[in-house]
Amino acid sequence: MPTNLMTTLISPRALTLGQEIDFWYMAYKSLWTICDHLDDDTGVPLDTYEANVFTAIVNSVIEDSQGNVVGLCSSPLNFFRVSPRGITQQARLNLIYNFFNAFETLCEQLDADTLTDSTYEALCYTALFLHIVRDPKGVTDLGNGTNYYWGPTAEDKRMLVELMYIIFDAIETLTEQLDADGTVNSTDYEANAYTAICTLQIENGAGNVVGN
Repeated sequence: MPTNLMTTLISPRALTLGQEIDFWYMAYKSLWTICDHLDDDTGVPLDTYEANVFTAIVNSVIEDSQGNVVGLCSSPLNFFRVSPRGITQQARLNLIYNFFNAFETLCEQLDADTLTDSTYEALCYTALFLHIVRDPKGVTDLGNGTNYYWGPTAEDKRMLVELMYIIFDAIETLTEQLDADGTVNSTDYEANAYTAICTLQIENGAGNVVGN
């Protein structure tokens, strides 16, 4: 997990490249932590979360401002490695699309598993991911609503902060729901995958703050 990353408030008024890369590191590190924890949880029947959600979809490597690295290369096609030294718009779209895809897949697999709750996709994905992103091939859209469309020319920093808020909010919502799920044995998903990792604070345009 991140080391020596100071808590920083990111708002629509300011966002640096280093902060954006640290955010992506935290988002993907949190995703991996959730999947790994689910696979090890004896109350969760399926043990294919990391394989189906992270390994099969992520195909990116992120190096944060402290030199910590998360991710993997599963295919040279549409693979990107990003760091505080730079990120292209194509790499950013790839990170957004892959995270949307992985998070939806995670929620769908949780709903299909025999857990107490079967509302993970409805509450953690459909209700919160209110931006749209198109896949690198320009064929498939992911997300819900019409708050913002992410395409090749979408580089609005204000909306990027809104998207960052959505992702942290979704991670917190999902981990809280897992902790409260009666079938899941562990009750430290939020502590390990959200509180300990999402150490940036993000303020959206409405003044709401998420993160630690």
